[in-house]
Amino acid sequence: MPYDETGDLRFFISLVDAGSLSAGARSLGTSPAAASRRLARLETRLGSTLVIRNTRHFGLSETGRLYYERALTIVADIDQLEEEISSSTNAPRGTLSIGAPVELGRRQIAPFIEAFSARHPRLMINLALAPEGNYDFNDYLDVVLRLGLPETPGAVVTRLASTMRVLCASPAYIARRSMPTHPRDIPKHDCLCLRKNKTMALLNKWVIGNETETDVVMVEPRLSTTNAEIIHDWALSGQGIAYKLLCDVYQDLEEGKLVRILPDLQGEKIDLYAVLPTRQHTRASVKAFLSDLRPYIRTAGFL
Repeated sequence: MPYDETGDLRFFISLVDAGSLSAGARSLGTSPAAASRRLARLETRLGSTLVIRNTRHFGLSETGRLYYERALTIVADIDQLEEEISSSTNAPRGTLSIGAPVELGRRQIAPFIEAFSARHPRLMINLALAPEGNYDFNDYLDVVLRLGLPETPGAVVTRLASTMRVLCASPAYIARRSMPTHPRDIPKHDCLCLRKNKTMALLNKWVIGNETETDVVMVEPRLSTTNAEIIHDWALSGQGIAYKLLCDVYQDLEEGKLVRILPDLQGEKIDLYAVLPTRQHTRASVKAFLSDLRPYIRTAGFL
């Protein structure tokens, strides 16, 4: 049986990126025993030990590190060649895995992917959601959409658009409690606040202002949560004032389900970034996705 050299390269990259035989096997959809046997066959063929492994340690030998680094380059070149040929027919194919923040992903990116998928039927698309888009590329994602500047060593970071935070509440809440007319009125109202995951730190300093003057309003929330969608739901049900991203609430504002408070003022500006691992940024499917996403999001609560 002829050797599948390219398949071995991809297998070894997946194994090293996963950090262990068991994790690598899961990512490849096989068993740890099968992954171990394939690694042993690869090492036998090359006549060299690539991985130093025991029950507690999984590390690369000097030869293994060289093989991994050269494998990344070779596979990237192969992928680029295939994608360039594919792109000449305007038909991205293969698999595209995307990460996004939970609320943005559910409300904006998921509907976009539906339309994008219909235009590219030969492309299989995976969408993964996490709080604030906190992923790394060990999660095997091709593109991560991130609100706020990420710190991802070795990645390609592209700014896509900007949005801003706005104060909003339901018409029922405003009818019951009156409309604030100045930032200093906000702390007198029922406020809905986010908390950070893990630390439960309260995000209760709301920045609101214009080009000439800015206030930092500190509120004591009646209700708080680590989940941005719950804040959204509470605002819709009349529980209080929320400090939300415009991209998350713009549709409810247009439909009158929420009302903008102090509409002449705005909160913090937040940038949306696409983060790509270096070896993926030339893929035709990634380029097509970002090219179509840019005009779409500018109609969806982004500036």
